[in-house]
Amino acid sequence: MPFRMKKTLACSLVAAALFATGAARADLVTNGDFETGTFAGWTTTLDALNDSVNMEVPQAGLWGASFGGPKSSISQTLATVAGSTYSISFWLMLEADANGVVIPNAFEVDFGSFVGPTFTDATEFGYTYIEFLAVATSASTDLTFKFSQGPYFWDLDSVQVTLPEPGSLALLAAAGLGGVAATRRRKSSSTSA
Repeated sequence: MPFRMKKTLACSLVAAALFATGAARADLVTNGDFETGTFAGWTTTLDALNDSVNMEVPQAGLWGASFGGPKSSISQTLATVAGSTYSISFWLMLEADANGVVIPNAFEVDFGSFVGPTFTDATEFGYTYIEFLAVATSASTDLTFKFSQGPYFWDLDSVQVTLPEPGSLALLAAAGLGGVAATRRRKSSSTSA
């Protein structure tokens, strides 16, 4: 099983466990699923020709967001509690053009001053579930997604920010450490080959 699928499966199992126990509190993001058919709720810097909310490739529901401009971003200011740990999750996909060209590209997600997952010159990949934990440092925290794409599109859907129950943090941390361990095993086996 490819590493990306293993990581997605592990994250999905943790998410399912959290859902089953009712362990996460209400989502703080407005229109994180883009089901309004617009960027309502988001502050945007967009490329008018290449960025949109559309029905072409949603991960769930009818709508998803696509970014194909040279430099785009969307953000929301969320009400948070300083010192509390939040779970930030979303689905992300990188599409190539008809010739398989996808480079150059870049992606970054920030939660306040915390820089979450980033990609630079990534290869094409289908929708992948991404989740990370970050601590809020004030009563309001900016959630920001930054995209840079030349040949084709980044696709984003199902953005959520929740304040997990304390017991859920242990599950999420364990899943994250499992992902780090799997990454390290993969890197060490690829360098020894």
